[in-house]
Amino acid sequence: MSSVWVIGYVFTALGFGIGGIIAWILQGIQKRMDLVFSICAGLILGLLSFDVAPEAIQLGGWISSILGFLIGVTMFNLIHKSFKVPVTYAKNDEKHFSLFTGFVLIISISFHNLPIGIILGSNQDSSLSNSILIMIILHNIPEGIIVCTFMFVAGLGMWTLLFLTLIVAIPVGIGAYFGEIIGIGNPFIWSILMSFSIGLMYMVTVKEILMDSIKESTSIQILTFTLLGFGSIGLYLAVI
Repeated sequence: MSSVWVIGYVFTALGFGIGGIIAWILQGIQKRMDLVFSICAGLILGLLSFDVAPEAIQLGGWISSILGFLIGVTMFNLIHKSFKVPVTYAKNDEKHFSLFTGFVLIISISFHNLPIGIILGSNQDSSLSNSILIMIILHNIPEGIIVCTFMFVAGLGMWTLLFLTLIVAIPVGIGAYFGEIIGIGNPFIWSILMSFSIGLMYMVTVKEILMDSIKESTSIQILTFTLLGFGSIGLYLAVI
């Protein structure tokens, strides 16, 4: 048995950790949290549109992608109802709001990372493996920025960054391990899982981030900074 799962884990943790360090450095701009949230929303929507969604569609087609998206939306509604009191309280408490949002994003990213790990494990002996590893480390940087920004706003520190880095990387390691043993399996299933994360993250972004940001600022400002984040991710992914 090779160490591909260890490599996948390390590359994921490294990319996410770099993003977390960047978020830590940029903490000074958090005086206007409505604008920070808008930029984060744009980054998330950009990742969904330019990175995750095309992967899901290519892997399993439109049917599985739509099905997974709808499951993700349903799951968000269930989570939202389960945490109804904390979320209601969070709307009046910036720290609790950030903690809840960061928690849901971690779940979504974890579901997204699992099939990527499986694909890595299934292609370890091909020239594609190096490209997958590069993609893993680079696309985890903006994800680290997004999640850690919310966690830092919630009052958590560098130890939290280390813990989150270790946790988020686990699905890639697990996926690579099983991908190496059984291969890619059913692309339809993995497409559903990836689309699930899209639906979940989309609902969190629009309903819990953008809607609350608009209440604290003007619609024009929020739209401008959201488009800034969205365009930055598009440019970032185009360059890499």
